[in-house]
Amino acid sequence: MCDEMKILLALSGFKSSLGSLQACEAAEIGLRQQMPGAQIILFPVSDGGDGLLEAVAGRIKARRVELTASGPMELTTPVEYLLFERQKKKVAIIESAKICGVSLVAQARRNPMLATSHGVGTVIRHAMGRRAKTIYVGVGGTATQDGGAGMAQALGVGLLDGMGKQIGFGCGWLGALASIDLKKRDPRFKKVEIFVLADVVNPLLGPQGTARVYASQKGALPDQIASIEANLEHLAHIIKRDVGIDAAKMPGAGAGGGLGAGLAAFCNAKILPGAETLLDMLGAKQLIERSDIVIVGEGRLDRQTLYGKAPYALAKHARTAGKKVYGLFGQIEPGHARLAGQLGLDGHREVAAFAPNLEAAMTQASACLIRAASALATDFSSG
Repeated sequence: MCDEMKILLALSGFKSSLGSLQACEAAEIGLRQQMPGAQIILFPVSDGGDGLLEAVAGRIKARRVELTASGPMELTTPVEYLLFERQKKKVAIIESAKICGVSLVAQARRNPMLATSHGVGTVIRHAMGRRAKTIYVGVGGTATQDGGAGMAQALGVGLLDGMGKQIGFGCGWLGALASIDLKKRDPRFKKVEIFVLADVVNPLLGPQGTARVYASQKGALPDQIASIEANLEHLAHIIKRDVGIDAAKMPGAGAGGGLGAGLAAFCNAKILPGAETLLDMLGAKQLIERSDIVIVGEGRLDRQTLYGKAPYALAKHARTAGKKVYGLFGQIEPGHARLAGQLGLDGHREVAAFAPNLEAAMTQASACLIRAASALATDFSSG
């Protein structure tokens, strides 16, 4: 009976360990140890963060476009984006995590006061030069907290200090912002639609804002978090005064260290729920309908998963379709085992439980995921 099952294996990347496709491939090996004849569909997914290009390229025929741009700490780095045609119009997919991602910076060098989103603006400009009329920007997984300021500067926006000069890059400079000048902003925005793929729904400011929820993950020290919040509040004030857009409480504006807010304010972008938008674009509902079991997962199951991450969206659709839903997670936030229940899972496994310690779970992620998936498969027959 188990060998006749149709399984949709829909995993996000395991950050700093495995990409989404690598995670799916490892889990498939584990499942087949128990279910050699099962029909398993690999469906790498993303919510706008790490693995976005990989997920889209796996389902849509697209061309990879390569160029160089500023990385998170200003050093020039090779980057890429996807370009394809839809309804006779060119569409670009940009993954900010590949341009200014936190995984691109060694842990000891992470500093969101200095990290910049400038490279994202360079890539947007390049995509417009390739005549893209619709541009999707995934904003999750960044090392930045600059509110999209660097991105805006790369597109010709003047972020000026009291002397009328451009401020420097990084969140640390936002306090010096005195005015915003849009006169030299790239004019091609009038003919381009830009959509933000937000991996979370957090606003820019406040208790659930980007500084207080995410800055520490990007290397911010406790005393820096208050400064980041104050600088972003100042940026939001100047944006509202000079641009006429209130970005402070906009859902998803806090995604990508405020990159969602910056794209909305400076590029007239519309913020979309990344997971839901991508699942629709990639035909997830049809794949779920044809499956008996859906397996979701990511590197860490924590409270942020419930803010609209891919496992949450997938589990919701699978339950609605009446399917069994299981989970594979690299680690579950300590003290929050109930989160699996909140996702409505029929069962789950934690990859870290199949390693002697967390470091081994990270360095030997593929082998541990294989063991976890093999163990999970034993739940199907009992379930």
